[in-house]
Amino acid sequence: MYPPQTKPLFYSAAFFNWGAVLILALLAHPLGLQPPQDSLFGQITLAAIFIFGCGYWMVGQSPKANRGIAALGAFAKLAMVAVVFGHWLAGSATTQMAALVSGDIVYAVLFIWFLRRTPV
Repeated sequence: MYPPQTKPLFYSAAFFNWGAVLILALLAHPLGLQPPQDSLFGQITLAAIFIFGCGYWMVGQSPKANRGIAALGAFAKLAMVAVVFGHWLAGSATTQMAALVSGDIVYAVLFIWFLRRTPV
């Protein structure tokens, strides 16, 4: 049995990722970034963020069957935080970008909580 918060957690994570794609695509300049859709790697990044959102939606649909996606998501979110905060500390990422990725810290902790407290 999974906690009742499981589905809303992963659905909100999906919307967070999809929202991040919109923010990065539409508000890149105010964030101090080059619009990611202007480069191959930027487009790949937007696609990956969007696809991870689809994965989180799948976990919300069937937590037990898609548990591995939650583990991968926790790792990916921690990696994203490490990369962005590393760049922020080095002065090559804006405070706005660091603020945007801070939501990933919250989701990583919640994903780990889910993984530790639910059956395999």
